[in-house]
This record gives sequence, structure tokens and C-alpha cells, in this order.
Amino acid sequence: MSLDCKTLARNHIRFGWLMLAAFATVGVVLEAFHGFKTSWYLEEAYETRRLLFTLGHAHGALLSIVNVLFGLSTLATGGQISSLRPASRLLTIATVLLPSGFLIGGFGIRGSDPGIGIYLVPVGAVCAVAAFLTMGIGAKQRRQTEGTTSLQREAARRMPRNRRAKNRRRRR
Repeated sequence: MSLDCKTLARNHIRFGWLMLAAFATVGVVLEAFHGFKTSWYLEEAYETRRLLFTLGHAHGALLSIVNVLFGLSTLATGGQISSLRPASRLLTIATVLLPSGFLIGGFGIRGSDPGIGIYLVPVGAVCAVAAFLTMGIGAKQRRQTEGTTSLQREAARRMPRNRRAKNRRRRR
């Protein structure tokens, strides 16, 4: 594993734990609003605010854990997944934008409509899904070529399809 991949993995693990601490703090603050019966948070007129803050807290905590898992899976695969960099960027952007959109949207509510920050949510959601797909596709591509040299891969690519199937049956 290259030093660059180890650094990337460590950064995601650190980022995930720090974001988890931040969103756990948001959860504690929300519980304090409940405990102290804060009208700004609990009144029926502010139900949208309460929902958005809860969604921001939940999505932030979940994406923080996904960042830790991303770092651990990078270490476990030895950084051999081809799409590591793009997935890393997309996941980091999603971890910031998705929960921030809910939290910022909760501050500018008008009636039952969220504030303008809610427009960050779809952007963050698309980034999250793109990161998951990028990692999944990259892991599949790596698994198909795992344990072979570049010469073996080139020879397999040039071999006719029916011979490849025959060779696979022989190996079993």
C-alpha cells in the first residue's frame, strides 16, 4: 500500500470520528432543547425546525460512520481500488453538505417551509450516492483482476471468449 493511500485512509478515519463528535454534540444540544422545554424548538409551529434538525443530526452521524468505514476499507484492501480518490472527494463533500443543508434549512423556516439551506441536501445526497457507486464499481473492477500480473491480464484480454471459458473450467 502506498503512503498516499495510508494517508487518505487515516484522514477519513480522523474526519469521520471528528464529524461524529460534532454531530453527537448536535444531538446533545437537541436533547437539551427537549429537556429545558425550549419553545423555539418544541412548539407546534416549529415542528418543521425540529424535524430538520433531527434529520441533520441523524444524517451527519451516519455519514461520519461511513467515513470511518471508508478509511478502514481502504486499509483493508491495501488501497488497490482504482476509484479511491474520486470516491473520497465525493464522500467528504456529502458528509458536509447533506447534514448542513438540513441544519441550515431549520434556521430559516417560514411556516412549514424550510429555509434556503435545504437546497444543499439534494447536492449532498447525489454526492453520497455517487461515492457509494464509485467505490462499489471500483471494488468490483479490482476483484476481477486481483492476483494477476499485467501480462496475464493482457493475455486474457486477447484470448477468444470460448477459450477463456474452457480455461476457467480446467482450473476448477
